Amino acid sequence: MESIIEDGYIPTENIIILKQGQSFIVKEGNRRIAALKLIHGVYKITDFGIPASILNKVASLSTSWKKDNISVPCTVFSASESKKADKVVALAHGKGEKASRDPWTSVATARHNRDAKGMSEPALDLLEKYLKNGNNLNNQQKERWSGDYPLTVLHEALRLIHSRMGYKTISELSTKYPKIKNAKEIEDLLLDVGLEQLQFKQIRDSNIDFALKYKVPPIQTNQSSNKSTNTGSASTSSSGGTGSNTVTTKKTGTGPKAVAANDPKHVANLLKLFSPKGNNRQKVVTLRDELKKIKIPDTPIAFCFILRSMFEISAKAYCADHNIPMTEPSKVNQPVKEKPLAKLLREITKNLTNNNQNKAQVKILHGALTEIDKSTGILSVTSMNNLVHNPAFSVQPSDISILFGNIYPLLEAMN
Repeated sequence: MESIIEDGYIPTENIIILKQGQSFIVKEGNRRIAALKLIHGVYKITDFGIPASILNKVASLSTSWKKDNISVPCTVFSASESKKADKVVALAHGKGEKASRDPWTSVATARHNRDAKGMSEPALDLLEKYLKNGNNLNNQQKERWSGDYPLTVLHEALRLIHSRMGYKTISELSTKYPKIKNAKEIEDLLLDVGLEQLQFKQIRDSNIDFALKYKVPPIQTNQSSNKSTNTGSASTSSSGGTGSNTVTTKKTGTGPKAVAANDPKHVANLLKLFSPKGNNRQKVVTLRDELKKIKIPDTPIAFCFILRSMFEISAKAYCADHNIPMTEPSKVNQPVKEKPLAKLLREITKNLTNNNQNKAQVKILHGALTEIDKSTGILSVTSMNNLVHNPAFSVQPSDISILFGNIYPLLEAMN
């Protein structure tokens, strides 16, 4: 929408239309047409979650701009040519098409395969049911993951665990969810995949069993050849007699090597997972990249300043996305004042938890709220001023690591 506002509609590729009776169905170019419909008022733009910055740009568009962009070139297929229209779309985006040039997200591709081609996409079916029924995610995650989610990672995880959970196929698991006994564990897995805390690296690591974290029964092994072997042995062998007997046991785990909460490596692990998305997050990404380069034991004060900057910019971007006022109501003849960061973060947390109705999200953000409510917390203006001006005020690197672990869930949720 922002690109169309700034440059006008540029017909780089035709809109693909299927005519069905008196209706014209957009098969290719949905986002462009949706943007134009909102700009021209076909639908009431304030009924949608459009960022305030874009609403202001739409309101300032001239009559001549609207006249120049009221119609766009289309290629129209009749109802009898529906397969040809689908083929054009598939050539542009479809999975496995030789001429595919403009890749969709894995979610969009799976939807096309399922809805247009009639192919089975059980991982997508499960994701869509989770976004509707899941108890451990917030509205922002629902909106984001309905269009962009690591679906291939989810499919790989489900491929390896469905039989261990007692399901013949992934489709059977998907069909029966959410009315299954292990629904919570499946939802925990779905959440971790969405947050990119569970990736191909952990799933394919032969030295760990990622599924144990989600209470999936361990892999059943054939014990018949090991009846005479002690289970505590790492390796036993015999070179004499008529044969040999060897067994090797592997160390199992539930994920990457854990580190203490006060270890800077804990911060580094969280920052690797942090992937901001959405409008006006460019500077958040830049600050994240700088923060990843900082060694907390050597430069703890620099880390605190960048961290506060990340929270301030993230908070403003989130407020713009969700129409949360960033200024205090002004009194007569008094200048408008920006809300303190702590107050802004409390209002954002209230929004993220649906006014504290989403108990799972309240639990996730509890640590962040605890830090926010501390007037002496490291994110407070007072602490920042003391770090600059008070020669006796300092911070311990171990304290910073613990603090970051407490407040990271809020940083992730805002982005």
